[in-house]
Amino acid sequence: MDRRHLLALLSSGAFPALAYSQGGPKSPLKRHPSESAKGTIVLGQTADFSASRSLISKAYAEGSDLVFQEVNASGGVHGRRIQVLLLDDGYDIKRAEDNVRALNEQHKVFALVHLVGTGIVDRVLPYVGQAGIPLVHPITGADNVRPPARHVREAFFLRASYGREVDRIASHLATLGIDKVSLLIEDEPFGHSVRNNVEAAVEKHKLNLVATGVIPPNQPTAEAVAPAVKSLLKAHPKVILFGSAGPVVEKFVRAYHEAGGRAQFYCLSVANVERLVRDLGSLSEGIVVAQVMPDVRSSNLPVVRDYREAAAKRGTALGVFGLEGYLSARVIVQALRDAGEPATRARFIAGLERQSQVGGFPVKYQDARQGSPFVELSMIGRRGKSVR
Repeated sequence: MDRRHLLALLSSGAFPALAYSQGGPKSPLKRHPSESAKGTIVLGQTADFSASRSLISKAYAEGSDLVFQEVNASGGVHGRRIQVLLLDDGYDIKRAEDNVRALNEQHKVFALVHLVGTGIVDRVLPYVGQAGIPLVHPITGADNVRPPARHVREAFFLRASYGREVDRIASHLATLGIDKVSLLIEDEPFGHSVRNNVEAAVEKHKLNLVATGVIPPNQPTAEAVAPAVKSLLKAHPKVILFGSAGPVVEKFVRAYHEAGGRAQFYCLSVANVERLVRDLGSLSEGIVVAQVMPDVRSSNLPVVRDYREAAAKRGTALGVFGLEGYLSARVIVQALRDAGEPATRARFIAGLERQSQVGGFPVKYQDARQGSPFVELSMIGRRGKSVR
């Protein structure tokens, strides 16, 4: 693999528990694919660390590393340290597919964790099932890659689905008497899956989808959003819902305001609130964001308090994706403990299936692989504070 595909090998720094490589690992990791290596449990992740979803990937990794570092410092799981091998795919489906195969076949990782992107998960699911490698908590809420649409025994999701998020938004709008809704998506699998959710939700709640703007994928520029700004302005929607997780949201909001457009903006949980506030300033006020995690600063759930304490010790900024990564790692560690010694993939999957909650947060896998049903709405207020 070339330099674009792999990150630099670090033994310390932001993610000291994570192993990175740029230009290929110095030596192959030789392990039986269904059993952890003596002394180390190596997990594999391919995600976007260099393109439009990089802030999500990095925040998630920071949150999960808080758990893995603490576990390693206290002796590991059954005496084994946890290590995560990260490969950068730049939010490119083909690169991600190649990385998944390399992680399993070349590096012999124990499980795959935290893949980012609907199209990527959709592409690798058949391989995951064929290879029998656990795929834990990919960062997507797309309904078409999870039960009941698809059931891959090895795939476990954490966050609620986009269908739940969109339905929550549509129900809220119907309650407010707002019926003219428009949608902005990127022309890629995530965007199309959200469009399907929105079309179903507006029909269910008797809303009116007046326009859909489509922009090229992974192109967060003013030029790329300009045609969509023009088409949505003509529709005069009261609400614009974003089916995008990247900085295209900020580009569109600013361009829409500059063109004289006025609407209430709604984002899904994959929107980066910190970036919205930073890049838009006062224009971010009033944007509503669906949340699939508790509030990182005000929640009294034990796991959220643990996250705040761990982040403070490491000097890590609090954030919703960091919390999600932290929650995910807690679930993974508990399943590894339940798997016993030696840890096999089959025992690990059984350990995941036994989960029902982590620190007061609901996570259930016994009947399906959906994880948490948690969804609520928050609004960005003054100085970037969220109001729920």
